[in-house]
Amino acid sequence: MNIVFFEDDCLICNGAIRLLIRLDKAHQLHFAALKSETAQRKLANKALQSIDSVIYLREDEAFIYSEAVIEILLDLGFNVRFLKVVPTTIRDSLYKLVARNRHHFTGQACPLPTAAMRKKMLD
Repeated sequence: MNIVFFEDDCLICNGAIRLLIRLDKAHQLHFAALKSETAQRKLANKALQSIDSVIYLREDEAFIYSEAVIEILLDLGFNVRFLKVVPTTIRDSLYKLVARNRHHFTGQACPLPTAAMRKKMLD
């Protein structure tokens, strides 16, 4: 099972999840909040519980930060492998810059999940 763990109180994250649901024509992705029971259960042995950023769990392989985004897009059929040419330190620095300032860009309030989102959420 492929699971995208995300910060559920972030407008950017919620918008990204809505987009991924629309793009996931093969219904291969599932979603769970980072603070959910599913996250505690699935990430317990992976030393990832302290990460407050997107985590992509593909079967037993975990990806974080920019690598998670790239792997999600690759699994959805987007040819973004060229992004791996950029060193991980640079990609992750940009990712963390946006993540650190996400509430400044969008505010704090998050919309209620759509029916499509609730159907794909694990808990």
